[in-house]
Amino acid sequence: MWNLYDIEKKFEAHVKDVEARARKAHWYTKEEKVGVRPGVVASWVSLFAIMIVGIIAVYELF
Repeated sequence: MWNLYDIEKKFEAHVKDVEARARKAHWYTKEEKVGVRPGVVASWVSLFAIMIVGIIAVYELF
């Protein structure tokens, strides 16, 4: 029977080893994402623009 606790500990040690080697090789960087993505801002701006155009169109009809 496998001891899952030992397997998990070996896997965690392996992941830490791979991350350490990757940091030494400079191809793995954990960068914190800061700020707002441009796609999110563009979607909100387009939503408000469509709402404003719709409101203006409704007032023009009545």
